[in-house]
Amino acid sequence: MTTRDLARRAATDLSTLLAAESRAGFAWQQRMWQIAACLSADATDDEALSAARSRFEAVYSRLAGFRLSPSADPSTHERLATLTARLHDLLHMPPVTLRRARAADAPRIATIWQAGWRDGHLGNVPDELIAARTPDSFRARAAGRVPDTTVVEVGGVVAGFVMVVADEVEQVYLDASFRGGGVADVLLTEGERLVAANGHETAWLAVVPGNARARRFYERSGWKDDGSFDYVATGIRVPCRRYIKPVAPAL
Repeated sequence: MTTRDLARRAATDLSTLLAAESRAGFAWQQRMWQIAACLSADATDDEALSAARSRFEAVYSRLAGFRLSPSADPSTHERLATLTARLHDLLHMPPVTLRRARAADAPRIATIWQAGWRDGHLGNVPDELIAARTPDSFRARAAGRVPDTTVVEVGGVVAGFVMVVADEVEQVYLDASFRGGGVADVLLTEGERLVAANGHETAWLAVVPGNARARRFYERSGWKDDGSFDYVATGIRVPCRRYIKPVAPAL
């Protein structure tokens, strides 16, 4: 899924939300549909994003200050603000591209991997595994896993990566400075696509129970908790949750 796809989804979701709000009126719904239409047009990603950005900038300040009716649920107010900010960020994001990893990417992958792994695993996995995950181990593993790896670039900078083996989305990590802009969605969707391309109908991944941020992300992306199991990492048994998601098999 590209930035263009994510922006189109956000614009469509905004249109649907505004259509259900009587105070918004038909005009607001139409504005969002026009932005979605720009993103669906037969144009390059750059052209489509530029056209949608121009339309959105014309209404952004008014939409950002828009207030729903007093009777609206607080969660609806929050969703309006979140979607508006997300669409703004997506339309102003530098170009996002996916490509297969190269050997020269290994040091950057190792840096992202180590920082992301520690962020989600410290305090949530056995101490012996933390001791085993040294900087050298991440460098060696990143170099050895290049054939399994796809990287995402934002403005020409490697921002994250996904590793897929057979039907498992084994690793998904994003540099913390790129979080919140939809880049993680691009990576995870690419992982799902690769599982389908490998001929599988269901993708799976493992996440430690205490990594609440990752679990929320997977659940928002349509993954379901399929129960507990032990994942063996470096010979160490790690209690995990198994998440699954149906994916279309390759034709």
